[in-house]
Order: sequence, then structure tokens, then C-alpha cells
Amino acid sequence: MKKLVLIMVLVVGTSLASQAQGVFKLGGSVGLASSDAGDVSDWSLGIDAYYMFGYNDAFLSFGPTVGFRNFFMKNDNHLLYRDDAQFVPVAGAARVKVFGIFTGGIDVGYAFGITDYLDGGFYVRPIAGIDVADFIEINVSYENYSDKLNWGNANIGVLFEF
Repeated sequence: MKKLVLIMVLVVGTSLASQAQGVFKLGGSVGLASSDAGDVSDWSLGIDAYYMFGYNDAFLSFGPTVGFRNFFMKNDNHLLYRDDAQFVPVAGAARVKVFGIFTGGIDVGYAFGITDYLDGGFYVRPIAGIDVADFIEINVSYENYSDKLNWGNANIGVLFEF
């Protein structure tokens, strides 16, 4: 059922985004596991896609986002968790741009747990970034996924604007 809901959200989100004017961003991040996740995982790797409205030199921008996160399990925890923990966060994103290069904001939504032992839960990601070129942003963020454990990670990432 979770996978069916996820597919429907992705299809509806994609069709809505194709009808609107905005900016598409695609990026990746690497993070250090923290919170409860730090007990069973060392690090995480993720990708994100954003479709932001009002972004072209706008003070405020917002839009949908979807991503993928993989928490790599520690070797000594494979008896409890045989597979890496994987999430698909689906959220709304809001950003404020200051002085034309600094960005701050938050992503809030739901993270679907796609590994068998995960249910998914509330997702939040405060983020701060700096534009290093017209189409490249370097950012830092902290993510938290509320499942049976709190899956947290501190990230550094890069976004490319198309």
C-alpha cells in the first residue's frame, strides 16, 4: 500500500509540475548519521529533485521536492538490520534568498520507508546554502525521519539548477 501511495504522489506531482512555470533543481548529498541512526549507521547518501516557483531572483520561493536516502549500516549491526535503511522523502520546500546568494529554508513532509523493516514517518530538513555560480548551490542541512527510530543525519550537498 505504501508503494502505491508513493507512486500516485510522484505521478500527480510530476503532472502538476509540468503545467507550471518554475525552476528545476537536482542534487546530491552525503551525511553523517546522528540521533538514533548513529547507533546503527555511519553515513548516508542521497539525491533530491526540487521544482521551485518564484525562484528567479525572488526573495521567497516554494515548491515540491522528492528524494532518496540510503543509510549505510555498520558491519556489526547486520544481524539486526540486514539491509541498508532507505527512505523516499516527499515534501514541500520553502526558501528565502538574501543578498542574492545566501539561501535558507526548510523541507517538511513525509518520508516513506522502502526497506522492509521501516514504516516511514514525519520528515523535516532545515537547510542553508550559498550560490557559487548562476546554476550551482552548495548547502548544509540536517534531516530527521521519525520512524521507530529517529533517523537523523547532518549533510553537505550540491544542487544544480536547470
